[in-house]
Amino acid sequence: MTGARGTDGRAVRRVGVALSVTALLGAGACSPSEQPESSSTSPSVTGSASAAPDTSAAEAAKSVLEKGIVNMESLSDGDGGLQKQFGNTLASVPEDVLSVSFAFTCTGGAEVALTFRLAGKEVASAAGTHVCDGSTIFQRSIDTPGSGPLGFSAVATGAESGGYAYAYYSEKKQLP
Repeated sequence: MTGARGTDGRAVRRVGVALSVTALLGAGACSPSEQPESSSTSPSVTGSASAAPDTSAAEAAKSVLEKGIVNMESLSDGDGGLQKQFGNTLASVPEDVLSVSFAFTCTGGAEVALTFRLAGKEVASAAGTHVCDGSTIFQRSIDTPGSGPLGFSAVATGAESGGYAYAYYSEKKQLP
């Protein structure tokens, strides 16, 4: 009997979640009296709908990264919906880390130009471009003498849909 009640309980929860989502979506919609008569509002409504984060594309990119990079100590990682410009800064590279491996992947067909800064100085040797095909990984090794912030900046051109994922990995460490 508890198995049947558990199934019924899950069904009730699913219906409750569906009703909650429907209520939230309905509450955010404009009534016909709130819509301006101008036809120029259609693009802004469409633009608002596309501003919702594409978590499935980011998750797909993250999965590629997780499968492609194994047995490395992650210092930091992240993911998100592809945008024209984005980036991240690792606040400080640990003092015992001599080099960091940066890995990046994306989906959606855009081309992304990546640049790096270590302790406020550009690391030109690490810069490069990556095509967001959803199956390959852009990876760079960056020597990190001393500690300090390490950051990347990305500029995407072409398609504006898709997701990305990145990670900073400890590559070489100083022996104790």
